[in-house]
Amino acid sequence: MSIVKLDPPAYQAILSELLERKLRPFIRIEICSTGCCDASLGLRPDAADDTDLVEEVDNLTLFISPKVYAMVGEVSISCADEAGRSGFILTSQRPLNEWQGFAVCNIKT
Repeated sequence: MSIVKLDPPAYQAILSELLERKLRPFIRIEICSTGCCDASLGLRPDAADDTDLVEEVDNLTLFISPKVYAMVGEVSISCADEAGRSGFILTSQRPLNEWQGFAVCNIKT
């Protein structure tokens, strides 16, 4: 079972950012509150829990809680690097809202 599809540029960008911050190459896919808008998917450096679903992509370990995975399904991560819009675009098999894929996120600390 695949929990994530990771574009090669997104893989490189995530790994580079974690290494630049001197963080271990572990990243959690989570549901975030955006304040005034609907919930969205986000990324955060973290350690895996015993119950997490885990996927390793080369030197990067991604994980998601079973509860979040049941809600969203497989998550695709790509990169945006254009005028006024840079970061990661997370989309899922079962979108959390109608705006999925329009916004970008950065890795939280």
